[in-house]
Amino acid sequence: MQFGRRGIRSASIAATLSLSLALSACGSTRSGSPSTTGAKAPIASTSIPATSTTLAPRSAAVLQAYRAGWVAYDQALATANAYDPSLAATMVDPLLQKVRANLLGDRNDGIIGRGNVELHPKITSLTSTTATVVDCTYSSSELVYATTGKPVPPVTPPENDGVRSILVLSGSTWKVSQQSVTEGQCPAGS
Repeated sequence: MQFGRRGIRSASIAATLSLSLALSACGSTRSGSPSTTGAKAPIASTSIPATSTTLAPRSAAVLQAYRAGWVAYDQALATANAYDPSLAATMVDPLLQKVRANLLGDRNDGIIGRGNVELHPKITSLTSTTATVVDCTYSSSELVYATTGKPVPPVTPPENDGVRSILVLSGSTWKVSQQSVTEGQCPAGS
């Protein structure tokens, strides 16, 4: 869900993956449509390290929800589906609407995502209804044109990106509500 250079086109979305997920793509952050030639879209993947069994259940649930948001974004980006049910299962507004808008724009431009994002999240704040997670992701994901598979300019090399996410408790489920990405550098202490 990395939504910086590799997942979401707008800096104002800054967290959109990108779950922004997305996860979220070489100067552009929008998802594209599948190839009309019948070829399958490349699948983006997110490396998800196992959650430590020494974490308190609430902390483990927050980190699991954070990771699930990235997986949902990567899945939606790879298939150009702004309405993939996993997005709503892992995100809430305002992030959900920003992600969907970018994915729809990518679809219109014929852009999809492929690649990998490694996550290393840490909880910096946790209350009964809100959590802040910082991460130093390593992203080798990129946006490509669905019909040709060629990267969408500007092409940038894989890099570490700083991510700050706000998760909220929605019913009994943690979901990502906001996210910002600092391309090319990670937050202190991450």
